[in-house]
Amino acid sequence: MAEILNLLRLMQCNDSSFPSGAFAFSNGLETLVNEGRVQSAKGIAEVIETQILPRWLSLDRYFVGQAFQCVGDLERVTAVDQQCHLYNTNNDLAQASRRIGRALLNVHSRIETPGAAAYKALIASSQTMDRAGYEPVIQGLVSHALGLGKHQAEVAALNSTLMGFVSSAVRLGKLGAIEAQGILADVSVVAARQLEDEPQPFPSSFSPLADIAVMRKSSGGANLFST
Repeated sequence: MAEILNLLRLMQCNDSSFPSGAFAFSNGLETLVNEGRVQSAKGIAEVIETQILPRWLSLDRYFVGQAFQCVGDLERVTAVDQQCHLYNTNNDLAQASRRIGRALLNVHSRIETPGAAAYKALIASSQTMDRAGYEPVIQGLVSHALGLGKHQAEVAALNSTLMGFVSSAVRLGKLGAIEAQGILADVSVVAARQLEDEPQPFPSSFSPLADIAVMRKSSGGANLFST
């Protein structure tokens, strides 16, 4: 029963109806599309394989694992959050990660996921709200609380990132629903191979195309996404 319950929880937290707030962010794709740099399914797949997936594997995966290993010690989770803040050098992406993470934390607090309400209160009272609540940290925290394994936590977090990016492409009118599923199927093979390897012993990030696109985003006019 435990294995079935874990699978159901995994599916619940990664369902498109789960209110994480990730739908508001495109990770620079909107800028790349508006500037004509990405106009096809092939281009979107290339951005995923050269920017989005590598950044998640080298940065987010590390912090999902570190938070997961805190085993309910919220002070240690706070330390991981602070370290995550230091490595999120792109301010726009950092703000997006905190907004998504805090939305996740709020939902899990309201549905009484163990530890979620306590951690929400902790970071609110410690005056670190501008440096805490990062998405991968919250993903690791709640995954452990839900009884998922570390590998399941990584799969869930990566799937959320990939689904969010492809969904952005569909909403921007650059992918059809069938094309989107084809891209996800292809990148899943690459991602699964990468997840078989041990995570890096330290975090890093180098995804210049996406990072610069996020920073270059116009603040004027009507934008569909926040990044």
